[in-house]
Amino acid sequence: RASAPPRPRQASMFASALPSTPMPACASSRDLAASVRGSRVSRGATSSSGRRDTRWRHPTRAASRVDPFADPVVPRDPDARLPDLDWTAEVPVTEGKFAGYTLLASAFTGEEVEAVADLLLGSGMAGFPLERRTLLVYLRGAVPAFPHGTYLVGRLRAPRAGTIEGRSLPDASLTLDDASLASPRSSWSEEKSSAHGPVVATVGVSFTEATRRKFSSLKPPSDAAYLSDLTVFEQERGNGLGIAMLAAAEAFAVDMRSPSMYLHVATKKPGVVKLYKSQGYAIRAVDPGIFGWRGRLLMRKPMA
Repeated sequence: RASAPPRPRQASMFASALPSTPMPACASSRDLAASVRGSRVSRGATSSSGRRDTRWRHPTRAASRVDPFADPVVPRDPDARLPDLDWTAEVPVTEGKFAGYTLLASAFTGEEVEAVADLLLGSGMAGFPLERRTLLVYLRGAVPAFPHGTYLVGRLRAPRAGTIEGRSLPDASLTLDDASLASPRSSWSEEKSSAHGPVVATVGVSFTEATRRKFSSLKPPSDAAYLSDLTVFEQERGNGLGIAMLAAAEAFAVDMRSPSMYLHVATKKPGVVKLYKSQGYAIRAVDPGIFGWRGRLLMRKPMA
């Protein structure tokens, strides 16, 4: 009886997934696996029913989602210089008992870490460690992040000319006693000047995701500046120092070539929301929270 012809060997189930181009002789198993993965993504797999399986394409589509809050990408000038540690800003104070003074803002260093910690702990705001020792460790670790993330500190400089009992006096004629009479006394300076210097305000500014805290909602764009922890010494609030510190932070963002400044505000603080609106910030998104608890707004201002 004639023998049956030999049956053809069944093709491997992975044959369609192998790369069509030959791999070089020196290719490693890792290179081959990467080529197989690329072939699967480009070709897809065919099931027994003849339907094409496109599950491999899903990660590619998911990665192409666009952030609805992202600003238009502005190419950075490679020759543009970013601020260095000597960066300062001078902002005039226009209201309150310090009207006519100048707020001198600069990036904090290791010497100002304790002053910033005192201000943050005294503010009662959430979002950073409440234990002083833990907060000091956090702040000391943030100092080297400059300029991509930093805390700015503000100091007051007295007017160059004072008025005493209706008399205008030039700088040269002001004695130490006269200057103390012409200038309002700062309670922060009285309590902390021996240890920290006359630091009266601070604010955090970050320009990358790595230098800011993580957000579960209302995430600001990664290419924009983000402002947080704007704090003024409690006994000096209501004298225009917060607005002056905000202006200093915006000046720093402009020097960092950031297109916009973002910030969060709790919905339970309508007075703060009104203040930021008066300075040009607009609401971009709302997180109502849980039954109104911990609700907040995402606000934005272009840095044009």
